[in-house]
This record gives sequence, structure tokens and C-alpha cells, in this order.
Amino acid sequence: MRIHYVEDNLRDAEALTDMVGADSDIQLNISEKISDFFSASQEGETDFVLLDVRRPDAISIEDDIRRVRSFTSAPIIFVTSDNAADMRQEAFSSGADAVIDKGDLNPNLLRQLYLNSSIRHQMKTEIPEGRLSSRELKTSVEALVGPFSYLEMSLQTLLETMEDAGRSTTADYVSHLLETVRAIRTYSQDDFSKSTRTPIHELLVDTAERVSRTAKSRGVDLIMETETSWFTQIGSRPLASLGIQHLIAGLLRACQSGDRMAVRSERDENGIALNIFVSRAIITSKEMLFNLNAAAPTLGLDSKASLQLGLTLLGVTSAQADVHVHKGNLFIKVLV
Repeated sequence: MRIHYVEDNLRDAEALTDMVGADSDIQLNISEKISDFFSASQEGETDFVLLDVRRPDAISIEDDIRRVRSFTSAPIIFVTSDNAADMRQEAFSSGADAVIDKGDLNPNLLRQLYLNSSIRHQMKTEIPEGRLSSRELKTSVEALVGPFSYLEMSLQTLLETMEDAGRSTTADYVSHLLETVRAIRTYSQDDFSKSTRTPIHELLVDTAERVSRTAKSRGVDLIMETETSWFTQIGSRPLASLGIQHLIAGLLRACQSGDRMAVRSERDENGIALNIFVSRAIITSKEMLFNLNAAAPTLGLDSKASLQLGLTLLGVTSAQADVHVHKGNLFIKVLV
């Protein structure tokens, strides 16, 4: 894996050099400026680009991406020392493949980020309609772990905030999301040839029960007719099941008594489709679903976190979803 790190801070550059120094699988090159990176790119290709957000030659995130894209098509990951949500949103909307905190960098995470960003970058650039074939979508579970490193941090912060505010119900659910993220990390290290149950299988049962309890406590008429054995494109049926459950849970937590929700799966000419009907317009557009920061006030932080986790587990992009509202009813179709 050939990584090029654009970083003007000598201490940070040396820290990453020391970190990956003994790893023969990682070839690290460092430049202070994008112009230096361009010169170095003439001598060999790069698999993976790390860009420090705050550099003397940085004009904007969008400009950084435009300049780097002029000479390499490698996935671009922004590295930041702050956790500003608006910066992350700007990075993703400008075309970044991932954003990571400097404090979380380590060789294993770099590999996971590389796998994940490569798949997503390929989905965005090589396939015009944003879809890959089933064979191409069957990827390692490790590819999912990278994005969860910073999702875990944000969930931990949200949990502490809810606990401090005395919102025990929301805190309990956020704690469950944290447990899910951590179980995925453990699961990714398991020997998949073993027939023994892992923590993620226990979590599947717990999550399914939570979905049922949420529907009952909120007075929502929930119908689920999904065949999770079809959702194997991400290489793991348990993770696909978790993705569906968290997607449904996120919508349920924004419903009210008397609402109806139906979830059905069907084979589509373009793959497998997950069809969701909600009798309330919780989300009014596809843009809102994939930019939860702009989601309606009816969506709480717990709903948004659950939806984000579900979409990530299913590995879908905006191009693979259709969202529309008709007579106050919400219709979501997700192709996976």
C-alpha cells in the first residue's frame, strides 16, 4: 500500500513515519505541499492520499481536492486534529472519501481506511450510476471498520451528553449503538470458518428485540417482510441484518402513535431492493437521508446515528437510493 501524506508539521509527519516504519506492507511518502506531492507523483503512483486539513498552502478543502485530482485518482482522506462536524460535511460534499482524526492514525486503521475508501471511491467514479455488481461489492468486513473509528467517538460524546442531560432512554439507545460498533470491530477479527456464535450474533437478537419494543412502545404498526439471506453483497449476512435493523430503528424512533411502517425486500433487475413505507414524512428527500445534519427536527440525534449506522453497514450510496413523499407518506427504496 503506497500512501502519500501531505503534512507541513514535522512532528506529525515523523509520528506517522515512526508508526508505520516497521510495517513492510506500507510505503509512506511525505510532502509539505500539494505542489511537492505533484512532483513526487511523476516518479510513481500512489494508492492512498492523506491530506492534512490545515496547511499553509491550503486554500479550501474543495481546492485541495481539485488540485490533487489533477494528477491522481487515488482515494483522498482528510486528516484533522479537530472533530468539527461542519468540516467533515464540507469534506464529504467536496468529494473526500473519508475524514479521520490524527490521534486515531495507526497501521491497522490505515489498512481499513484504504479498503473502505477504495471501494467507495470506485463506486463514485468508475460506475456512473453508483452501483457495482454483486461480485464487486463482496468485500472484506475489515472495510467497514475504518469509518466506525470516528463514529464511535461521536457516539461516545453523544452518550455522555445524554447522560449529563438526564435523558436515560436516549442514552440507553446510544449505548446500544456503541456496543454495535465495538462488536463489529471484534467480529472483523473473528475466524469466519468457525461455527461458534460471536458477540455480533447475540447483538442481532438484542437489536431485533429493540426494534419490536420500540414499535410497540410508540404505538407503530410495523410489518417486516425481509429476506436477509439475499443481502450478501457486503460479505456478511449478520452485518446486512444489523444494517436493516438499524435503518428501521432510526425511522421508528421518529414515529408517533398510530403511524404505520412496512419493510419488504424484493429482487430487482439492478440487484436487491429494500422497500420502506412510512405513513409519516420523517425524511422529505434523498439529500436529507444522506445529509442527516440537515434532517428535519423530527429526527433526534439517536435517530440520525441509527440511520447513519444502517446505511454504512449496508454500504449504499446516494445513487443507490430513491426517496419520495406522496400524500404525506414516505417511500424509500434502497438497492444493495
